[in-house]
Amino acid sequence: MSDTSTLELSLPTAARTRQSKSGELGLLLWLLPLHALVWTLGAWLASSNLDTPGDMIENYAWGIEWQAGYAKHPPLFAWITAAWFRVFPHTDIAYFALSSLNAMAGLFGIVALAGRFVPRRLALLAGVAMAVSPLYSNLAIKFNANSVLLSIWPWAAYFFVRYMQTRGWVSALALGALAAAAVLGKYFSIVLLLALAFATLARPDWRARLIDWRTLLVAAAFAAVLAPHVHWLVVNHFPTFAYADKRTGGTFAAAIGRFGIYTLAQIGYLALSFVALLLMVRKRRGEAAKLMAASIVKPSMCPDLWWLTLAPLFAVGLIACAARTQMASVWGMAQWFAVAPLWLTVLHRAGIRLEPARAVRVLGGYWLIVLAATTTVGYLGARHNSDAAAEPRAELAAAAQDMWKERFGSDVPSVAGSVHEAQSVAFYSHGHTQFWSMGEPQTTPWLQLGELDRHGALFVCRANDVPCIVQARWITGEQPDPVTVHKHAWGRELAARQYVFFVVAPDR
Repeated sequence: MSDTSTLELSLPTAARTRQSKSGELGLLLWLLPLHALVWTLGAWLASSNLDTPGDMIENYAWGIEWQAGYAKHPPLFAWITAAWFRVFPHTDIAYFALSSLNAMAGLFGIVALAGRFVPRRLALLAGVAMAVSPLYSNLAIKFNANSVLLSIWPWAAYFFVRYMQTRGWVSALALGALAAAAVLGKYFSIVLLLALAFATLARPDWRARLIDWRTLLVAAAFAAVLAPHVHWLVVNHFPTFAYADKRTGGTFAAAIGRFGIYTLAQIGYLALSFVALLLMVRKRRGEAAKLMAASIVKPSMCPDLWWLTLAPLFAVGLIACAARTQMASVWGMAQWFAVAPLWLTVLHRAGIRLEPARAVRVLGGYWLIVLAATTTVGYLGARHNSDAAAEPRAELAAAAQDMWKERFGSDVPSVAGSVHEAQSVAFYSHGHTQFWSMGEPQTTPWLQLGELDRHGALFVCRANDVPCIVQARWITGEQPDPVTVHKHAWGRELAARQYVFFVVAPDR
């Protein structure tokens, strides 16, 4: 057969191969949105409420006021929450959807970062590997100042690498803006800034970018995005710094011990991702496991990604020990954006073949486990009347709104009292109720006591919260109205809870 005939026969085969790879890529792209859907449903099945500590309803109570800063944290996650609920209903499942989409955005950022080092088909496996980690699943479902960083840090790292590789002005501006957004999410993002600085100084090609005029664009974008919050800090005498300072203190030895525990926790968080990636290796899994483990301790295997992977941990250790910070392991949940790209790159360069199609089976099996586990947790919680299941937050809000509408013909204008209960009334009110902190009024400057008297307010206290009842009676001058509320879940009527209302009637 002639060479021409051979070429003619090979062309359809090559086209079919390209078509097959394109179809496979399209299928893989749907895995992360489906993963977000599974965790939205799983979180809703597992819990009859939002998070027990009340962070999520606090996000909303702050965010609807659209301040440039708040008493505990910078404002980004509260803004995101408020913007989301301008569009979506004030329900638990809608909030879990926000949490899942936030994690999904971060996973796609990891995919984009991996795509700077490996082919796009393989890059998607980095997102799949991190999707099964607790960092991007059950921990991410509580949207707060920690989890908001999941969607920002990977994209900041992506534009950092893209800028270092291309010197493009768009990448420079995006890097500066995302670095500032990370700080607006949580001040812990100083870890990201230090990590990027360490990586820049450690890599000769990247270090040369420091004298490039485009680096000024990074600084300009960073300053422009952060400026309103800095102005708020100065005007309000840095209240968030005082809150952060409460997490420091103790001895140097204790700080080192806490950092050691923190590091061990990170290893646990990454174990499932390590296993998931190995399951997608076609052959030579033992060699693949050794290479992946060695890549963490051998920078020479992939220096660029090694620094992006380990520099955040170095920065955490430096800050934790210098400030004697009382570390929580979940603070670093966003810091592992480069570890799966590192593992993938090392395997790819070693010629170890990965099968992207196996990602479907890996995630499919994982989803079945998640749905079975969350269903079990939700049912058992309702059966045993656990606090997470039985606390009737939405039902309390409905009772409060029904009472107010019956008396005054409108929604509750403002609410105060026991913090979680009052903020729940604000959240489930569909956007018409403001929260005022009775215990720390300086933290809710958008409302003054005189406005409560003019427009009316509801003070709601748990029946066993004596300090709240005493203070509410003193402020309002009213007598308490007892209220009994319970909720239904999984076909069961759960244990009733007792509350009291103090009603400040609006001026007519």
